[in-house]
Amino acid sequence: RMGCRRVTRHINRCSQVKLSPNDLSWHNEGASIEAVIERVGGSKRAIYSHFGGKKELFAAIVTENASRALAALSPTEMSGRNPEDTLLTFGRRYVEILMTPATLALYRSIVAEGVRFPELSQVFFESGPGRAAARLATVLEEFRKRGEIDIKDTTRAAEHFIGMLRDDLHLKTVLGLRPLPGPAEIEASVQQATSIFLNGCRPREAGKTQSRPRRPAGRR
Repeated sequence: RMGCRRVTRHINRCSQVKLSPNDLSWHNEGASIEAVIERVGGSKRAIYSHFGGKKELFAAIVTENASRALAALSPTEMSGRNPEDTLLTFGRRYVEILMTPATLALYRSIVAEGVRFPELSQVFFESGPGRAAARLATVLEEFRKRGEIDIKDTTRAAEHFIGMLRDDLHLKTVLGLRPLPGPAEIEASVQQATSIFLNGCRPREAGKTQSRPRRPAGRR
């Protein structure tokens, strides 16, 4: 059996390799596993021994990608940071991983075959976007308790922020309507999403109340 380090190395290599949708075609289990092995090395026996099959390998790859993005939300990374710095760091890592050829291929494959194989869609969501949103919601809740943001539903807010990070930049790239964004474009997109998000949830100043719109004269 492969040791833990070798398993981790296989996952990392799987997550970084440029896979095509055909390599991740779920209706052809054997051929797809062999395609992955051809790209990353190892043997079919080792893959099945440690992952159980393609679905489990897929979950491991998505989980590894999510873990790399979520490292920005770890207690160590958050120590002494304000909401803006934390969201910018998370946003950069999230979008960079989202835009890798391997992640884009996984996303396209799920969109193409998720209806026929809903369990794979569930694995993808729970291991990737869902997990990221849950962790981000926990972080936002900490900021809320510290009085640094004013949000009632941190879970929904986390989902909104992640949606802002993806925006049409991700959709156009997935559809092949544009090339992969470069570092400068990713940075600009993340900064704008973070600014808009934080401007919408800053705490109101003490003693100030939100003014109500005036009614037209003659109406009650």
